[in-house]
Amino acid sequence: MPVLTSTDALAPEPRRGAVWSIAEPGRELDANVIRLPAGESIPAHRGAEVDTLIHVVRGGGALLGEDGEEELRPGDVALLPRRSVRGFRAGPDGLEYLTVHRVRQALRIGGAPGAS
Repeated sequence: MPVLTSTDALAPEPRRGAVWSIAEPGRELDANVIRLPAGESIPAHRGAEVDTLIHVVRGGGALLGEDGEEELRPGDVALLPRRSVRGFRAGPDGLEYLTVHRVRQALRIGGAPGAS
């Protein structure tokens, strides 16, 4: 069971989007580290047909949902139920979070992994 990555070792560049994705073949789980630079956001949207667990790695900001927003701090873990509305807004130090979810069927047919 190899270590896949160290979130402490990811380059601190201000790049937006997936800065790491699990690549091992034949897996049932997908995982990504998503980075939003300071002040950037992912608009609220309805998630896919999979439950998604997120873990805030560094920075902070807000999780946006149908019932308002929840502050996110390093170490926070949240469960985003399938088909729930979610969005993210990075705070002044940016926001970096790990997502883990079951592989979506559409992605098994030649698609690239996506972020949740």
